[in-house]
Amino acid sequence: MINGQCACMGKNFEKFLQPHILMIIVSRPMYGLEIIEELAKHTMFLEKRPDPTGVYRYLKKMESAGLLSSSWEVEKEEKAPKKFYSITPAGKDCLRNWTVALGQYGVDITELVAQLENCVSSL
Repeated sequence: MINGQCACMGKNFEKFLQPHILMIIVSRPMYGLEIIEELAKHTMFLEKRPDPTGVYRYLKKMESAGLLSSSWEVEKEEKAPKKFYSITPAGKDCLRNWTVALGQYGVDITELVAQLENCVSSL
């Protein structure tokens, strides 16, 4: 039996969090909980809701890297301000790069899966 924490179980895709976040907020600024709710709608997270602590940590990391900017705003009828995240020009460039990189990953993964299926069928 394979350990559920093994990378082969496909559970550790933290790096894919970045393109998801960039894609979600490219059209408009969003606050953290809103981003988490949108992430939960994507197939990568359908089995398990994204960890809010991890997402907030990653948002901070992306902001430090210059991919996001943030501002505190008070929404109508709200009393507490919310931190809204926006994509920066560097974030848009990063999103374009992700599109190319993931496209190539898709080709590479398709080829690898075909080779693995051939290998496994002879076991």
